[in-house]
Amino acid sequence: MKTHASTSETLVPTAKPQNMLDMFMSHARDDHDMEFSIAPDGTHFIEQELFRIEFGVRDDGLHVRLAGPNENALIFFKEEIVHHIADIDSDAAARIRWDEQGMRAREGDLLPNFHVLTVQDSFELFEGMQRVIVHSPEVVAGYEDGLHLRLILPLYPSRPPVWPRMGANGTPVWPQGADKLHARFVTIRQVRAESNEVDLDIVRHGDGLISQFAQVAEAGQEIGAMGPAGMRALPDHDRYFIAADGTGLPGVARLLETLAPTAQGDVIVPLPDDIDYLPPTSLRIHRVPPSAFEADVVQKAMQLTARGETEYAYFAGEFENAQALRKHFRHGLGFDKTTQISAAYWRRGKPGFGS
Repeated sequence: MKTHASTSETLVPTAKPQNMLDMFMSHARDDHDMEFSIAPDGTHFIEQELFRIEFGVRDDGLHVRLAGPNENALIFFKEEIVHHIADIDSDAAARIRWDEQGMRAREGDLLPNFHVLTVQDSFELFEGMQRVIVHSPEVVAGYEDGLHLRLILPLYPSRPPVWPRMGANGTPVWPQGADKLHARFVTIRQVRAESNEVDLDIVRHGDGLISQFAQVAEAGQEIGAMGPAGMRALPDHDRYFIAADGTGLPGVARLLETLAPTAQGDVIVPLPDDIDYLPPTSLRIHRVPPSAFEADVVQKAMQLTARGETEYAYFAGEFENAQALRKHFRHGLGFDKTTQISAAYWRRGKPGFGS
């Protein structure tokens, strides 16, 4: 087992721990295409590069142990776990109490991975993409902890924000009613440590609140954020397939910067020929008009990948595209959770998806 910097565990009080575990395993398999492994002692676990989750059935409940790189990352992790437990048994979720190592935040505190960002500038970088430059020494300091920030703003912009606080069950307590907040993950494109500036590239995407904020943001305006979190780089391989729509495009730019100079493969992105957005790379770039990307990306992926040749596949974008490409990655290319990611950043017809 890998050594992780932060760990947290709890006993979920339930009379039917096996039923709860079965529902977790079904969710992981059906919604995230992830399978649990079983340790010799009967513990069910999922382990990835930075995280590990363990479930153990006991007479008095379901034991859960989480491990990750830092406290900030575990806050996101715990929130997901408690959210899914609440879907099964809301009373059990409310009664969760975590035994923690290396944790600082306590009930009623501001979250340790929460920051207030101050807008420096906002402008249209190219058609369909807005760049918001914010000032944040905390995000600059934690830049290597992940690709993403969870931006947070009031659902009703005219109200002063009431920020989330740590709850007794170890997860954020989000204000409700007139103080309700809206949150969505965005990608950190780059930082300038000398000035504590962070570039956030946000797709101009319909009438989403974060997109609308980005387009009208003014210097001096403040917005909340949690993070950074998420993957920091792709695993080391020789040949990659990478694709993303506009929502995943900033992440692709970040990930390309982390690849070895000798890496080969193909990248599909919704960029016109005259837009110079991606960093220099040895991978072949296939540009698709943004209006055609959703319709074309799956077929083009099948044309550019082959079992035994492509070694790692990555996609970020619309839900149905992500589902289709995950199927291709798993069954067409024979990949497992260690050699592919197909992430749904949004879902057509569901504006709140992913928030």
